[in-house]
Amino acid sequence: MPKRLLRFFLLFLALLLAPRLPVGDRLLPVAGAQAIGVGAQRAPCIIVDGKDNLYLMMSTATKTAAERTPGSQIFFTQSADHGATWDNFPVTRNLSNSNGEAFGGVLAVTKANKPKFFAVYHDTAPGPTQAFLLRTKKGTKFRAPKNITPHNGGAFTPRLALDSGDNVHVVWGDTLTGKRVAYLRSTDMGASFSDLVDLSRSTGNAFEPEIAVAPDDSIHVVWEDDASGSKAIMYTRSTDGGANFSTPTQLSQGAGAAVESYIAIDTTGRIYVSWSQEMEGAVQAFFTRSTNNGGSFSTPVNLSQAANGDVRKTVITTFQDRVYVAYNNDNDRDHQAYVLQSTDAGVSFGEPVQVSDANRNRGRAHSVTMVVDSRGTLHVVWVDNSVLGNEEGFLQYSQSSNGRNFSRPVQILAYVSK
Repeated sequence: MPKRLLRFFLLFLALLLAPRLPVGDRLLPVAGAQAIGVGAQRAPCIIVDGKDNLYLMMSTATKTAAERTPGSQIFFTQSADHGATWDNFPVTRNLSNSNGEAFGGVLAVTKANKPKFFAVYHDTAPGPTQAFLLRTKKGTKFRAPKNITPHNGGAFTPRLALDSGDNVHVVWGDTLTGKRVAYLRSTDMGASFSDLVDLSRSTGNAFEPEIAVAPDDSIHVVWEDDASGSKAIMYTRSTDGGANFSTPTQLSQGAGAAVESYIAIDTTGRIYVSWSQEMEGAVQAFFTRSTNNGGSFSTPVNLSQAANGDVRKTVITTFQDRVYVAYNNDNDRDHQAYVLQSTDAGVSFGEPVQVSDANRNRGRAHSVTMVVDSRGTLHVVWVDNSVLGNEEGFLQYSQSSNGRNFSRPVQILAYVSK
């Protein structure tokens, strides 16, 4: 029997024989494995490179709940066989190695033959929560994390995108002076960054930005802003590499609070934006698109149409004329993750397809992330917390060749060296 297969068998047997652990523990010891635990996971992000290798980043608990000390790190694993296996065993890679709470990492990869990787996340280790950058020298050999926050204030949920020249564009929710959307860029592969720019220019609170770069290298950013008295989704763009941005415009409509926006751009330059918005006593997934590089957007449509819905955390990915929108429904009678598919570039969508199988009596599925490879296969990852019974849980993975039929979910665990 091959050594790797033997290790998996022994670990599986050890887990079966291990005593039952209390629900809510953030780091579960692996029986029979010296100094190894299984960390609870949140906030996954999955991407694919030009050779269809998959890369997955997540926030992982590295200390037990009994220790009553925060311990969350940025972990990383990859698959070279279309998601069949991952290199997370026997120990999953810890990229942040922080003594604080490192959380919410997102990944990006260059399009070159020898790809380089970039990631951002926020970390409490400096005192105030600040934004950090990870980048690779070669392949997935990451350099030490670099604090890219240019002040002593807070920097939350950073996001990044790369243009065709491998310039790095970063946004985050900044709290140095109120809440605003901050932007900065690097033209030397992350070695240095420009001065911080306030994109939101708001009289209210602007937060939770998302960013995407179009094929023509125009930069597009969305976020939530409460300057109008109710939270709304705002949008701005730059057509000169980030030197200047347009006056922010509102994409959401109606009086209901609109939050948790997401933006994606396909290979033709069509822009897609989604968000969650209150409507008639429920929260639904809304969607709009632009076919003229952000010059105008279509009238927002309610994609979820969920009775008594509590729809959260929409995300988008694209492949040719296909557009996929995913979300989780936190309604007490649901608690599952869904994917909708459009085959006409977002003009119309089919019915939502449930991809998760969380135990509704114990928890829910949430925090979906997804990507499509060059073969058109959709890869979906989410958190299932019905095992642990709190916000943290274990990552589940599924894939589909047509957006309608999905493989049986399998766990991708984070093995932590204690």
